[in-house]
Amino acid sequence: MYFVKNLIHKFLNRQISIIYNKRFQKYLNTSKGVFWNSKLSQDLRLNIILDIVIKESKSNTVSLADVGCGYGRLLGIIKERDLIDKIEYYGFDINNKFISFCSKNNIFEKVSFEVGTCPSENVDFVVMSGTYNLTPINNKSFWEDYIIKNLTNNWKFVRKAMIFNCLVKDKREIDRTLYYTELSWIKKMCEENFCNPEVIRHNLLKEDITIILKK
Repeated sequence: MYFVKNLIHKFLNRQISIIYNKRFQKYLNTSKGVFWNSKLSQDLRLNIILDIVIKESKSNTVSLADVGCGYGRLLGIIKERDLIDKIEYYGFDINNKFISFCSKNNIFEKVSFEVGTCPSENVDFVVMSGTYNLTPINNKSFWEDYIIKNLTNNWKFVRKAMIFNCLVKDKREIDRTLYYTELSWIKKMCEENFCNPEVIRHNLLKEDITIILKK
């Protein structure tokens, strides 16, 4: 069974990469290039995550792994907010083109970007924004297993907290390639696999939740 699941996860990674390659080729390094509705909603989600990191870091310098980094917008916001001296950033994505773009971007010099689904060493924070929203399959069970597996792999490298956001509705479903979780289910899943989660909602993001899992 493990072998079959592993094959499915590899297949999903390949399909996700193909989908994002086509999108990035069309819209380049913009919010549309990574399937966000707008730059405003993309940046709001990332700023919510950053605010949590700053609060939890208690003014100390911390390391952060951005899993599903895309074209590096989170790092861009870190620089815009003048937090680059407080946050040691590492970017990870399964898409080679994203990693190549970030690695060659002059404004991201001296920052590490790697192909992967999780950090290669321990960090204070692992964050994921929209990483598990877009699904290439219409099988909810397979996709949720994929999410849990990836979160579990990342949890191993966390020293302080893992933070991720997801779309939410009254029932779990896949609607036009987007996966929506349900609040009680995602909370129970986190409790069973990680810890008691903190859930944050924002009045401008009606179908979003941000989840904080602390070590």
